[in-house]
Amino acid sequence: MFGFEKRLEYPLVFFRNLMEITMPNRAFSSCISFSAGLILAGHFALETALLGAMAIITTYSSQAIYNNIKDIDGDKVNSSDRPLASGFFSVSDAWILMGILVVLGICLAYLASPVVLIANMFGVVLGIIYSAYTKSRCFLSYITLVSTHLVLPLVTGYLIFKAFDVELLIIILFIYASEVLAISIKDYKDVKGDKEMGMQTLPIVMSPKKAAMVTFTGFCIPLAIVWLPWTFLGLSLLFLAIYLTTGLVRYFLGLMLLRNPSSAVGAEILKKFRYILMLQMLAWCLS
Repeated sequence: MFGFEKRLEYPLVFFRNLMEITMPNRAFSSCISFSAGLILAGHFALETALLGAMAIITTYSSQAIYNNIKDIDGDKVNSSDRPLASGFFSVSDAWILMGILVVLGICLAYLASPVVLIANMFGVVLGIIYSAYTKSRCFLSYITLVSTHLVLPLVTGYLIFKAFDVELLIIILFIYASEVLAISIKDYKDVKGDKEMGMQTLPIVMSPKKAAMVTFTGFCIPLAIVWLPWTFLGLSLLFLAIYLTTGLVRYFLGLMLLRNPSSAVGAEILKKFRYILMLQMLAWCLS
């Protein structure tokens, strides 16, 4: 529909669609998680942090493209203005761009550390598994997302300079416990299209009203259990303050969802939830 030369006539439109299909901004929480891993290991190296962050963003963007390719039919129902659904980029364009980003991500990861390289390649596999299989399978979807966005980057940063230990295990368990149910907020914005695609997301399996109770519970968990890592790991008061503050925000956002578990409200809460995740991972950097 849109020739390449025609697209380049409108550079701002081209850039906006490029950002929409690659979504690099959504990798920021992963970059902070990676830095948190370095800091928790007691060895923050700026060069490693920058190269690792660039590798994470590049790899995430490649998987975002793959996810767009897999979602093209659903997007024609949910978001027909998206780059692939609208025809601004062709599927062949998307595959080429994805391939370039995968190779670039591997190169950047290699420059950062062998540990980052291994984690990067594992992240690519997990991203493909998510888009092709677990995305439509409720809790498997949430576990995969928490793994790729938060746990894997943090563990990668930690293992560059330190061996796996009890401290890291406690952190991993805390992140899974506090985020797996909460990240179900991602499934409220596209219920209509997801249902037509035969996906088994939480709001479809349980109905949005019942699913909102599960998501609300997930939003409240950090307030209840943040005392455990703070006590056992001897973390700072700043860490506790950030988690308690963001926990309260999560609680009120959860109440909003309970009152009106609609697609519009779910989409608005999801935007805020992404910022909360970044603040929470920043808390680990300041711990």
